[in-house]
Amino acid sequence: MSVKRTLLALFAATAASLSLAIPAFARPAVLSGSDLGSRINVRSAPTTTASSPHFGLVGDRVEVLSQTEGRDGYPWYYIQFSSGAKGWVRGDFVSVASSTSATLNGGSPGARVNVRSGPSTQASSPHYGVHGDRVQVLNSTQGKDGFMWYRVRFASRAEGWVRGDLLNLSYAN
Repeated sequence: MSVKRTLLALFAATAASLSLAIPAFARPAVLSGSDLGSRINVRSAPTTTASSPHFGLVGDRVEVLSQTEGRDGYPWYYIQFSSGAKGWVRGDFVSVASSTSATLNGGSPGARVNVRSGPSTQASSPHYGVHGDRVQVLNSTQGKDGFMWYRVRFASRAEGWVRGDLLNLSYAN
């Protein structure tokens, strides 16, 4: 085996093992509170004593990237806004979606949407869906291309990855 093939095989094996070790936890959520539009502090660490470099508003849709339990006994969520801003919010101000469904958005009736074997346009596309197909969202991850990618399951039980801009998400809390 050539040196080039050996290095390529080693790189592929390392990349595959890292992708299995890093969980794709991202879940849709909504900032919650008693007054719609009121400010929710977004902190630099999972504690109320941490700085609050920015804020969200009650009703803002976010992605939960990770979770931890704070010293105060509350769950804390590390969230990301659609703008890309990230930070920590105490659990009583976040309503995480318990289930998510979506509809494929190919732009027009009958348009095909590639369903990929991994979260990348470089991944193979063993099958496709059609604009309007309903799918169940299993999990999500941020792709290296900057897009959110969603692992979806069709009614046929077929599964694969679809880029976020090709889905219309529905949230249930």
